[in-house]
Amino acid sequence: MKNLGLLGLLALAGCVDLKSAYPEKRFYTIEAPRSGPARTGPEGTVLRVRRFSASRLFEGSELVHRNADSEYESDFYSVFFVPPAAQVGEQAQRWLGQSKVFATVVGTGSSAAETHVLEGNLVALYGDRRGPKAPLAVLEVQFMVVGLSSDPAAVLLQKSYREEIGIPKDDAESLVRGWTQGLSKVLGALEEDLSRIDRSARK
Repeated sequence: MKNLGLLGLLALAGCVDLKSAYPEKRFYTIEAPRSGPARTGPEGTVLRVRRFSASRLFEGSELVHRNADSEYESDFYSVFFVPPAAQVGEQAQRWLGQSKVFATVVGTGSSAAETHVLEGNLVALYGDRRGPKAPLAVLEVQFMVVGLSSDPAAVLLQKSYREEIGIPKDDAESLVRGWTQGLSKVLGALEEDLSRIDRSARK
């Protein structure tokens, strides 16, 4: 009888739809479309955007939340379709290409000879659940622009840009929208700073 009861339980368990017991993974991307007129960069300048890096805490594909000063957690069911550093680098290349702050902007796969190089590091990318202003979408990127026309090469810009965007809900969709808004502000500030570099240093 015990064996029959056990077989019955196993049969019932086999009828349970395990997929419905767990939420499906959702995939997200960060996009920062640029608007407004293009600038006029110095002729002949070619900016190469190198592959961006990320701090170890934010190099994975899962969305990250900060619950306390030393407590982080990742969301197994909410993930980036492409690693976040690669997305931020792609958006930076697209934004600066449209801005025309340099005459031409290329990626790592181009055979064009560069006059300048942009390096980026994703320092922070998380949802902040701490404090009275929470939830916040936090994004920080460090950029370095190197001019190759001088010998030795000259660092023209080295700066970190950080945005903390208030979001209405503590969920993945709101968090990604907050990061998108933050990245647009970061790239806009980067463009503005690059435009202030003396034109002779961009030749």
